[in-house]
Amino acid sequence: MPTLSAGQFLQNALRRAGIGCRSDGDSGSDFIAIRVGAHGIIMVTGMPGRAKENQIDYLPSEHQGWGAVYYPDTEHDDGNFTEFYRSTNSNLAQDTTSVVKAVQDVIAGRSAR
Repeated sequence: MPTLSAGQFLQNALRRAGIGCRSDGDSGSDFIAIRVGAHGIIMVTGMPGRAKENQIDYLPSEHQGWGAVYYPDTEHDDGNFTEFYRSTNSNLAQDTTSVVKAVQDVIAGRSAR
């Protein structure tokens, strides 16, 4: 069985928590995308400012923290976003548990509106 990447580990944890997600990205970054409502999106990726910035497909032993942002309206993107999680925790399991909880909180807060 192949070794999971840090991003696959995170996707599995999100799915176990009942959160739909997919990997996404472009030539400059890779991230986990989570739809929120009709036009919102959460993006989780390797911690900005660290060696794995904007990456998800790296070995679990190379984890240096997750960073997460919420864009409320990707339909009319005006650059408005909120960074709601920033970690330098190199323990992938602990950090993943924390970011999943933070994602759940953001989703719950958006659903309550």
